[in-house]
Amino acid sequence: MMKILYVISDRNIGGAGIQLLNILRHLNRREFAVTVALPFRSRLRERLLAAHIRIRELENPCEELSLRAVCELARVIREEHPDIVHTNAAVAARVAGKLTGRRVIFTRHCAYPAAANATPTAAKLANRLLTDRAVATAAAAARDLIAMGVPSGAITVILNGSDPVREVGAEELNAWREKLSLDRDDFCVGICARLESCKGHDVFLRAAKQAIERMPNRRFRFLVIGDGSRRAELERLAAQSGLSEAVRFTGFVPDVAPLYRLMRLHVNASRGTETSCLAVSEAMSAGVPELVSDYGGNREMIGESLAGIVFPEGNAGALADAICRVAGDGKLEASMRRAAVLRYRRLFTAERMTDRLMAVYRGM
Repeated sequence: MMKILYVISDRNIGGAGIQLLNILRHLNRREFAVTVALPFRSRLRERLLAAHIRIRELENPCEELSLRAVCELARVIREEHPDIVHTNAAVAARVAGKLTGRRVIFTRHCAYPAAANATPTAAKLANRLLTDRAVATAAAAARDLIAMGVPSGAITVILNGSDPVREVGAEELNAWREKLSLDRDDFCVGICARLESCKGHDVFLRAAKQAIERMPNRRFRFLVIGDGSRRAELERLAAQSGLSEAVRFTGFVPDVAPLYRLMRLHVNASRGTETSCLAVSEAMSAGVPELVSDYGGNREMIGESLAGIVFPEGNAGALADAICRVAGDGKLEASMRRAAVLRYRRLFTAERMTDRLMAVYRGM
């Protein structure tokens, strides 16, 4: 049996944590034994324990390259005896893994503009020496890895996958409509992302205002799902834009399934970091058409399919155009819904992602 030590720096439940949970649900436990090392008091802790995953809690921030973090992780590795150390942003884990003679794989979840990837020669050499294999969650992330010094032959592109959004009964949907003050005929457009600058919520709100002005007879409602450092700022922007009646800020929602089932459109307005967004694949699994910016891996997720419309990054007018186009054409919306489900099933299931990752493990 191959032993895998996952090292994750998430204290909250972000995309990397959700991806890890998806992997662990589908990993062949007869072939792979798993331990997860994570920070003390991480919100992932209870979910991992509920899934019967062995955990090791870390005292030192593993995303920082400090002597204490490396020494702590080296001790954990010696005690756990893994064959492979798999990490995301935890540079200390890559160093500790190589110092203890383990095979090291890391996943790159982010994509940045070319100028942001200017890597000094010494750092490129370090990335080459510290990496046995790398997983890029989009072609854009693979380009970043190559710019950082990781050999192209060591990189495998594996798009993020998710489990399908569960079915939701009428009673539960009605309860959410009441909670959010929604009517049955409301045209709900949602964005599900951390409330941080890179996610483009300001573009979403400006597009919301324009869509309402262009189609005053359509009852639009805009759902902002998630939490983050920009919440108060975005709530002020919505109020100043006259959107208080049309926009709902839900905060963090542990189970987003009912909200996906209420949506007619899902938006990803990112202008930074995005590769293969889990919210996009989750929404597609529920048959929700996508409107995505052309940043990073978003275009790769939609491809040439009818599952979504790609708009220029930061262009609120183009996003409003797309919203109004779908809201005004029931046949187009129905076609996009069918295409979204088909594309999800073909490319973005958690089983497909995990099967490809297991093949990488076997080849190391």
